[in-house]
Amino acid sequence: MSSLSWEEIARRFAEAQNWWVSTLGDSGPHAVPVWGVVAREALHFYGDPSAVRSRNLAADPRLVLHLESGSDVLLLHGTATSVSLAGADPGVNAAYAAKYTDPSDLQYLPDATLNSASRLYVVTPARAIAWTLDGPDEWDNRRWSSAPA
Repeated sequence: MSSLSWEEIARRFAEAQNWWVSTLGDSGPHAVPVWGVVAREALHFYGDPSAVRSRNLAADPRLVLHLESGSDVLLLHGTATSVSLAGADPGVNAAYAAKYTDPSDLQYLPDATLNSASRLYVVTPARAIAWTLDGPDEWDNRRWSSAPA
């Protein structure tokens, strides 16, 4: 089994249009797609404080992030901490503006009026797993952990 590097994890999340955020709350598991960016080598996403994911993360910061593909999979386990209002970090705002460039995207960026009450989350990764299904007999499974070896 080959290893999975943090650089590859960050690059794949940076390139992905949408991330899935999975949380756990009183009503059970919850998954929702979000826009996210990598800034200062950390994963960031934002959400309205009344959203289910935000309420779940306030009660239990553990989450799973995953990309959209079911045949080129990347799952990241960790925690998410609300660090500021969504539009308060210029570096994160610049990363969103560089990634989501369609004119119709502007109203949904973290520093847009629509998101004035939204919270910015930073992810603290704990472990990740990736696999690729290249055919019926081809399966590449790789792992990463933030824990020292």
